[in-house]
Amino acid sequence: MPVDAASLPDRDRSEVAATEARLRDAALAGDVSALDALLADDLVFIDSAGRLLTKQQDLDLHRTGMLTLTRLEFSDYRLSPLGADAMLVWLRVEAEGTAAGAPFAAALRFTRVWRREGARWRIASIHASAIA
Repeated sequence: MPVDAASLPDRDRSEVAATEARLRDAALAGDVSALDALLADDLVFIDSAGRLLTKQQDLDLHRTGMLTLTRLEFSDYRLSPLGADAMLVWLRVEAEGTAAGAPFAAALRFTRVWRREGARWRIASIHASAIA
């Protein structure tokens, strides 16, 4: 059952926002180590084409250069607590880069579930949809 956003400590909101910024920076840099630290081991990722990806499959896209990102602009960023240790985040992303060697530009809507694991927040689930 969702928790009232007002009851979520400001520290948790700030931590998730800062972690979202680290995610963006790591994805732009192709920093697989940083991405590995931000993604939960049991990640479920549904990409904008509807494919189900595991954490390793997502990391491999970056590791092999099959996906390189040159622009990630986040907007319409919102969050909703799902309990003491989980947060739902949704946002719009303008992305550019190359996928399988072909350039792309896309407007996407992302939904992410962040889960607190010990002292850090990690992504447990991602869903991406293409938008106009």
